[in-house]
Amino acid sequence: MTMIFDVFTEATRGTTLSGTVQYRDPDNYGFNQGPAFGLQLIMDAWSEGGDFGAGPVSAETEAEFKQLFELYFGPKAWVDEDGYLLEDGSTEVRIPRVKAEEFYKGRIDPYGGRGTSGGVRYICLTPEPGAFARRTEEIIVSWKIEEDDEDPADADEDEPGGTSAFFTLEVSDPRYLEHFAKNAFFQTAFTGHLPGA
Repeated sequence: MTMIFDVFTEATRGTTLSGTVQYRDPDNYGFNQGPAFGLQLIMDAWSEGGDFGAGPVSAETEAEFKQLFELYFGPKAWVDEDGYLLEDGSTEVRIPRVKAEEFYKGRIDPYGGRGTSGGVRYICLTPEPGAFARRTEEIIVSWKIEEDDEDPADADEDEPGGTSAFFTLEVSDPRYLEHFAKNAFFQTAFTGHLPGA
């Protein structure tokens, strides 16, 4: 996966988080103004782990972040080598036996493909951009991002915008920011767009 942004955040202040996003490639197309970008940054910081500065979250918040990733990327249907669904958390085939292609007819992601994780096969189901957008509205109370125009007089109208931007977001519950107890740095491939957009 190609990382698009470097992200630097300050320690959280209650329900507010501020920071900077910087393009890794200066030939950019501007910054997404939608609040989904804010939620994606919060999610990705959690998924990156604690080595870069962000800390752990509660079990409740971790479960919710996992659900958000499933809404965005689509859940995985775990299958055996013949495509039969497995019992949850097991490598045993469900009884009665049913193929994922039949059980999830119309929900298999044609672009998500198939793969293995931990030696177990899976098929990707379709993402749910509408549900992800609804969760964004519930979690992100406010979102503001402004490009860093250090010398606007030198800006060329035909050139893309600046390579960095400042952001501030507010969430509906401080637990969504509990992993930002101190300044953090991470990289992300999220752009603020919803799946399929």
